[in-house]
Amino acid sequence: MTDYALGDRGTVEVITHDFYDAEILQVFEELQMDRERVWNGQARLVPEPDNPYEPGSIAVYVDELKIGRLHPQDSKSYWNPITRVIASGYDAVAHLQLSAVARRKSGHNMIESSGILSLSAPGSLFPLNNAPTQATLLPQGPSMKVLDEKNHAEYLHSILPPSGEGRVILTLEANRLRQGDGNFIDSVEVFHDRKKVGRLSTQMSEQLAPVIRYAFEKNKLTSAWGTIRGNSFELSLTVQAVRAEDLPSEWYEELPNNVPELLDPADDYEVTTVYVPTQGEIDAQTPQRKKRSGFVSPFSSSRHHSDEESVEEHDTLADLNPNRRVSILMGIVGAAVLLFGVVLVFSYPMLGLISIVLGFSLALLGLFMGRTPEDDESYEHYDEDDVEEHEK
Repeated sequence: MTDYALGDRGTVEVITHDFYDAEILQVFEELQMDRERVWNGQARLVPEPDNPYEPGSIAVYVDELKIGRLHPQDSKSYWNPITRVIASGYDAVAHLQLSAVARRKSGHNMIESSGILSLSAPGSLFPLNNAPTQATLLPQGPSMKVLDEKNHAEYLHSILPPSGEGRVILTLEANRLRQGDGNFIDSVEVFHDRKKVGRLSTQMSEQLAPVIRYAFEKNKLTSAWGTIRGNSFELSLTVQAVRAEDLPSEWYEELPNNVPELLDPADDYEVTTVYVPTQGEIDAQTPQRKKRSGFVSPFSSSRHHSDEESVEEHDTLADLNPNRRVSILMGIVGAAVLLFGVVLVFSYPMLGLISIVLGFSLALLGLFMGRTPEDDESYEHYDEDDVEEHEK
């Protein structure tokens, strides 16, 4: 489906910490202990009316990987606008910043992660009007104040939503104005649905006028995202567009108009059941014999094993007991001292007895330190479910 870029003038937190470790690990491919990594890119918002854990939740996807979901309250707030986009035949997309780091806590390896979506408030996701058919839309960027908007206050108050804030699609037109000294300057005038509502500053006009003229030569008007704010007594109008020098070359080649038309506003929209369980959700529902498992370090998606046989490949003696080498050395030294004491006891009984006791003690201590976890009845095995419970 075609992407529908949602308004990005805000931030929304994503839940990433309970069922999504395996998928987040695949996004990064590898994580090293205590070294945070950050991923930035486009994410899809997918309504899940059939989610068995949290019905009516909105999942967050990176490509085909479900890496999190919105908080219940946010899912409720965004449900209507997101389902409107889906029912209209588009993918709802927004910018995501995902961070993750491998940690070791209480003897367990785990992933700490967080996600932030650049997402406007539910009432400001969509423009109040449509972009002209023969227009190209500038990418969203920093805000630029529209000047002389007070001269058009009556019209602007007529389009101001009851909430006091809304997104609009504005059209920019470049003109050449003659000054009193005979010189010409660029002036960019701002229109809403063909009604003039103000102008940009001389500095901004000089920067954007060449872009607007380039699009006009290609038989395209130039549109931009805008925001109207105010109340009965005052209002303001701003344009959110990238600076001319920051426009990507692809924009000049495609001159895109990426504000597709949506279904009319309604109280409810029908969406299909699309819930797909993550690996963590599958594991939570699958009874498993307790086994040693978990992530290896450095954390690597290509080295994550799900069955006992593959885990045992990596569970060397050193992995199970880091004191193994020391215990072997102590055992060898203890045995040598013990043998030396046996020989010495016939010539020097007291010294020989001391050597025998010392050697036996060293050998016994080495044997104790060299035990594997299976030898200790008090050892608690753990699997990924235990890690998930610990994270909660």
